[in-house]
Amino acid sequence: MVVIDRELCVRMINRAGCDLLGLGEAEIVGSKWFERFVPASQSESLARSFTCWLDEKPAGVIAAHNQNDILTGSGQIRRVSWSNGLLRDASGAVIGNLSSGLDVTDQHAAELQLRSTVERLTELNGKLEEAQNQLLQSEKLASVGQLAAGVAHEINNPVGFVNSNLGSLKDQVQGLLQVIDAYAAADTILAQHPAVMRAIAEAREAADMDYVRGDVGTLIDESLEGLRRVRRIVQDLKDFSRVDSAEWEFANLEDGLESTLNIVWNEIKYKAEVHKEYGGVPEVECIAAQVNQVLLNLLVNAAHAIEGRGTITLRTGFDDDEVWIEVEDSGKGIPPENLKRIFEPFFTTKPVGQGTGLGLSLAYGIAKRHGGRLEASSEVGIGSKFRLVLPARREPARELEGDASPERIGET
Repeated sequence: MVVIDRELCVRMINRAGCDLLGLGEAEIVGSKWFERFVPASQSESLARSFTCWLDEKPAGVIAAHNQNDILTGSGQIRRVSWSNGLLRDASGAVIGNLSSGLDVTDQHAAELQLRSTVERLTELNGKLEEAQNQLLQSEKLASVGQLAAGVAHEINNPVGFVNSNLGSLKDQVQGLLQVIDAYAAADTILAQHPAVMRAIAEAREAADMDYVRGDVGTLIDESLEGLRRVRRIVQDLKDFSRVDSAEWEFANLEDGLESTLNIVWNEIKYKAEVHKEYGGVPEVECIAAQVNQVLLNLLVNAAHAIEGRGTITLRTGFDDDEVWIEVEDSGKGIPPENLKRIFEPFFTTKPVGQGTGLGLSLAYGIAKRHGGRLEASSEVGIGSKFRLVLPARREPARELEGDASPERIGET
């Protein structure tokens, strides 16, 4: 227990207080409490707060109950929990304060340790939730890839025999037209049989033979071209999903970009004109299906960013150390305050139900796991540019790295 007057001097202290400070009563009484027994970093602010308490206008730390650090005679810092009561003279004027203190240093240290542990657990839980959701999103994309590959396989079989049948049909139609031409050469002989000639002429007119002769070949050629397009889409689906290969392998990023572009073409063709500026990049070692997922997210986001109709520019390039792909759009752009957060899990500016906020976070994680990075730059009203950068040569240690948290956004 300690009594401090309005001049902030110690007027009385009990034996327990002396023991805590490690000094005799005579060494303590008369001392300026906040100058001698409070750490220098807190002395001024606590003295001001104590004065306000004495003036019955509490402000700052000092109140009826509070905790603060004290400095012992040996220089140790102890944490004390105080209960304060004002002392008054006969007229009721405040002349000082009686404080009853309890040393809670060990308890305070335990509380700090507990708080630190809780904060760390909260952080770890957040990372675990992020990793779990990225895993779920990745598994969902993998399932979509498997579905796409399965559909592609099922489509490929009927497309194969339809294509073969159309090729045979084209040859057979040509043969039939040649037979018809051969019969036409006999018209002079058949002229002696007017009824037969009339029946043949009516049949030719009803079948519109002249039109059919010119159109049937075109129809078959168009059908064959349509089948070629279907087969190309099927191949792009298989190339995009790459479910048969989840291992590291050498892949051409420009081929992957083309396949992915064909997959999302229906999303883009009504929104933007696509310009391609390819640099003929070399193959890089990567997990192609994961890289294609990144490109898919970038292309779809570019299309969604465009209001009305605009342009999407695809660029590739490389140097001795890196290979990169850029997706630039002429959309509405990203405000600076949002640009800092676009790689955070669950952050999205899309309306509820139209975005999970995991696309770019997942893309960022894939880039990091490949030893690369995903960079973003944007200007409101002008558009945005995303650059996926991968190392030209794979670093073996990268395969074991699992930290995909966005530490920074590199701007081009």
